[in-house]
Amino acid sequence: MIVRLIVFIAIFFTGLWLYRKFVAFKASQSAKKEQSDEKAPEENMVRCEKCQVFVPLSHAVLDDNKRPFCSKEHLDDFNTQ
Repeated sequence: MIVRLIVFIAIFFTGLWLYRKFVAFKASQSAKKEQSDEKAPEENMVRCEKCQVFVPLSHAVLDDNKRPFCSKEHLDDFNTQ
């Protein structure tokens, strides 16, 4: 009878220890995700002069007058008009 009690207590504390480790692991994963989300800066969107589609400023192709285009082809088409 006492052996069963000791085994039960050992299983209980092992489960409690595993549960605390799991909660700590999930908290660290959540903190890492929040840090990675904070590192991604928001970027301005600009509208293509040809097709009116929004593209990130870093992906836009700018002409001499700083007008944004979504691609080199649209820049060329706009200049030939």
